[in-house]
Amino acid sequence: METITYSLKLNQENSNKYYKQIKSFTDEVLRGFERFGTSIISDFITYQKENDINKIRSYEEYIFEFLMLGTFWKIYSKKASCLDENPRKILEGLVDERNCNASAKETIDLIRGVLMKPFLLSENDNTPDLTIENFQKLLKYLKSTGDFNQELKRLEVWKTFFETKNPENISNYIENAFLFANWFENRSKNALGQYTANINKFLAEKHQEHFWKEDVIFCGRKEVEYHLNMVGAEIMNRSFRNDFRERPIKTLLLPGCMRRSQEFCKAEETDLGLRCTKCLKNCNVHELTDIGHKFGFEVYIISHESSAFSKSSKKDRNELGIIGVACISNLIAGGWKSDSLGIPAQCVLLDSASCKSHWHDKGIPTNINLNQLLKLLGINNEKSNLLKPVPASC
Repeated sequence: METITYSLKLNQENSNKYYKQIKSFTDEVLRGFERFGTSIISDFITYQKENDINKIRSYEEYIFEFLMLGTFWKIYSKKASCLDENPRKILEGLVDERNCNASAKETIDLIRGVLMKPFLLSENDNTPDLTIENFQKLLKYLKSTGDFNQELKRLEVWKTFFETKNPENISNYIENAFLFANWFENRSKNALGQYTANINKFLAEKHQEHFWKEDVIFCGRKEVEYHLNMVGAEIMNRSFRNDFRERPIKTLLLPGCMRRSQEFCKAEETDLGLRCTKCLKNCNVHELTDIGHKFGFEVYIISHESSAFSKSSKKDRNELGIIGVACISNLIAGGWKSDSLGIPAQCVLLDSASCKSHWHDKGIPTNINLNQLLKLLGINNEKSNLLKPVPASC
């Protein structure tokens, strides 16, 4: 398998080692937070309870949000400070129109591609002051990219929380998030860098090919953002696990890039996504559909996170527990979207990313760790040993 940005398998037969390491490293991150202003999470939870904002989530989820806040500040605040109001409003308007007008998506994305490089990639030399005004600029910047819709919903609540504090408190909160993100970047490089060793090479040699495309921000994610989402996926799995297992219907949602051939795929459309018809042998989707029949879970293909659950019924949302499969950069947004609809989700990362849409001219069929999938479904080792491994399709 060609490694374009990341690989969870490296040169091994499977990605079992990665899943052991991410569990251990996530524990380290949660412990590491304790040195960066431990009272903030309790204060934030109290604020939400007093103002009846959202459902109260797990303590670990809020730590992840705080880490995300600091990481985004490190990466995007300099760019946000360069984004003028008029182009920002135009880009935001295009994102809003794209979200509500699917038929115009292709045309809108062409326009966005022309505008994104000159207005979203420029940055100042110095990190902006740690103020609520600059935090608001950061959120507006993230919205104008169109790539952080679910993350923004979480960070907007942090903004309203900050607005109840005095300027000194706000600066201290953001500084602690920034320091936490610094610590995380250094530690994650040591712990997870072997899986993401190709990202900087891709950014140096290939990212420029996306400069006039609407995916320029998505394909330009920094290595630390991959590490952030790896930890986020592990925390999400822990936080949603019990609710997921209580649901009577389990559904596996796969990205289109797992198909052996997207051109010749004969999957049938349903309200929850495309259903495999087993048209091709040695197709990962075909293999996983057979495993689903054996162990009682449904399998669907979705084209994009934005299309997931678009036709789901109230009954679906009350009964479904889903396992979402995606590349590292997409997974958190999909899981949070599912949660916002009341559907508890679990995550399995693609072992690598190589879809035609973003990473490879022809596209290389991708794969997942079968052991991790069965573990999330609560299928014991004795049963799982009866299964042959899902073969690579390339």
